Amino acid sequence: MSNREGSSEKTRRDVKDSLKNVREGVERVSKDIASTTEKWVKETEKMVKETSPRVAATIDETMEKTAAAIKRTISSIDRETKPQQVKLLRSYKSFLSKQVDLIEKRLNELTK
Repeated sequence: MSNREGSSEKTRRDVKDSLKNVREGVERVSKDIASTTEKWVKETEKMVKETSPRVAATIDETMEKTAAAIKRTISSIDRETKPQQVKLLRSYKSFLSKQVDLIEKRLNELTK
């Protein structure tokens, strides 16, 4: 095998490994986001059912847990290469934008 062919093969392997790492990173972030969202939804449902003074405390706790999950997610992304971080952050931004849209829709329904 010529030096050029070897270099080309190495480049292909590197690209393949990088893509695999990006997929795995996106998968980890997606699972973390899904898990956090699921927990947040359950906590919110529980909070809505309760009509006690603890509601405000539950909201604070839920928001603290959500903030912690976001910090964990960002820390996980920070361990990736710069190009992978860009891809993961774009995916995460898209996910969060959809969550904001759901909140906006709910607010609009409640204020009509």
